[in-house]
Amino acid sequence: MSRDQERASADGYCVQILIINGEVQNKLSNKSFYIENIGKGGFRFNSDVKFELEDRVQVLLRFPDGHCQEVLGRICYADPLDEYTSAFGFSVLEGFYSLNETQTKTAM
Repeated sequence: MSRDQERASADGYCVQILIINGEVQNKLSNKSFYIENIGKGGFRFNSDVKFELEDRVQVLLRFPDGHCQEVLGRICYADPLDEYTSAFGFSVLEGFYSLNETQTKTAM
């Protein structure tokens, strides 16, 4: 499977920043950031907040169907989009779950 086929359209997905490097983010946790694409190992999101490479970030990932999931990851790249906004790569360290595992647990 090619890299493009592994990625999904991110319409309706957003993320809220909860913790950065151990510091609770009260202001950022009330703001949603648009996710451009999402795949098995992470996602790309746009932000006017600047992150450093390797920042450890706990986020609340919001799905289009209304479900949410907390995910721990790290910032793995930054691409400036304009003078105020950058696109950041988020590599998941823990928290993504398999839909198959969830369906199996529900059926038990």
